[in-house]
Amino acid sequence: MSRHIGDDEDWKTDEIRRIHALIRNGDFQVGERLGSERELAKQLGVSRATLRNSLAVMEQHHEIKRLIGRNGGVYVSDGRFERNINTEESLPAIVRRQGGILSSSVVSAAIAAASPSDMRMLKLPHESTIFNVVRLRRVDERPLSLEISHLPTALFPQFLSKDLTEPFYSIFDRYYEVRPGSVEEVLEPILSDELESELLEISVGTPLMKIKRIAISEQGVPFERAIDVYIASRMRFTMHHSGYVRLSAATAEGSKARSVSVD
Repeated sequence: MSRHIGDDEDWKTDEIRRIHALIRNGDFQVGERLGSERELAKQLGVSRATLRNSLAVMEQHHEIKRLIGRNGGVYVSDGRFERNINTEESLPAIVRRQGGILSSSVVSAAIAAASPSDMRMLKLPHESTIFNVVRLRRVDERPLSLEISHLPTALFPQFLSKDLTEPFYSIFDRYYEVRPGSVEEVLEPILSDELESELLEISVGTPLMKIKRIAISEQGVPFERAIDVYIASRMRFTMHHSGYVRLSAATAEGSKARSVSVD
């Protein structure tokens, strides 16, 4: 469970309290970079070894996260994993980049008749079949999400014989040479039902974030219809964009009509 900065608890060292003060005084927000270990050690006047011990404790309590690489350093955290919805980064890559350990288990996997919506969205002929696979994703041994995937059987023969705990997009690439050219996603908040609550080990009515996805190959063929359901308190979704957002045709016409009537 995440701790809140300012709580008075025995696990806090003097360095941790000073880092808390640094975060408060600088009004640092979740996701902001505090600096490198070297910079923080110099600012606090302590050795890097001493600082690392305190940072390790703070990381255990989900108050900071330490990243390595080009954009590495110490970041303010609240224990949530962040997914940028502008990218096609997979959940394993997201969790690995943010220091977690992801595991997957198969809840169910079967061949089923494609529903009318499957046939429309995956552009399947009448009386097609799909693979219906439900997986539970855990991070650091705690449930994070459910993933329900509908895949055309014609595109992925013998799919159920593969290791379904592996990332699906790796399986698509390795065995079938299917790679995403574009991905369309819709996000909406929901409350967990009884089945979701049982599998995710949460109370009925817990807030979830639902993502409906259609993946289209480089050749323009829809190959995946999926629903991902995340425990909302464990995920944060971000988006970066720039430039003017064009109005829809209907909105633009309405705006034009209003401006004309005013004149």
